[in-house]
Amino acid sequence: MKKILIVEDDNFNIHLLESIFAKLEMDVNIMSTYSGSEALSIIANSHPPIDMVLLDLHLPEMSGREILTKIRESKDAKELPVLIISVDGFDEQELRQIGANDFMLKPFDVIDFSDKVSEYLLP
Repeated sequence: MKKILIVEDDNFNIHLLESIFAKLEMDVNIMSTYSGSEALSIIANSHPPIDMVLLDLHLPEMSGREILTKIRESKDAKELPVLIISVDGFDEQELRQIGANDFMLKPFDVIDFSDKVSEYLLP
């Protein structure tokens, strides 16, 4: 079973993502937090490791960009797939430079979401 960490401060969006995974019948264990420091702790201490992060850019304590930068600075999480999911437009080139693997703009198409997640989770 793959482990996915959702870093999102809106409970509605967390429940929406959880229901999408359930509807798609993806065999995943989902963890979630709104805190950047908690997200980094979960990533560092999760055994088995997190397989993918779904990251919002606008969070209360630490921005998604800051979290992404810290993930990429960690020797154990440099290759961890990070999918940015945000309601606001963003500079894809800037986010790729700091380590984002892919992007989804809210609201997103469920099939596109499934395709992107599967690309990183399937062996």
